[in-house]
Amino acid sequence: MKYKKCSRCQLNYITEDQEFCGICLREMRGEKDEFDDISYDICPYCEKNVLQNGEDMCKSCRIKRMKKQNSDEI
Repeated sequence: MKYKKCSRCQLNYITEDQEFCGICLREMRGEKDEFDDISYDICPYCEKNVLQNGEDMCKSCRIKRMKKQNSDEI
């Protein structure tokens, strides 16, 4: 049995007799999976790190800001 990459996403491998992978088929039908409802709050400063509950900026940006404030006070 030979495999090829899905013609839609080019990520998943499928058998030669298939046209699309299972993930693409679900997306094209409009079906949801368990990860569709997960949402993340992203840090507004670096736009990279995920915020924890109640945070207004990530730990990395908070540390950078504190260092900058300390250097400005000197």
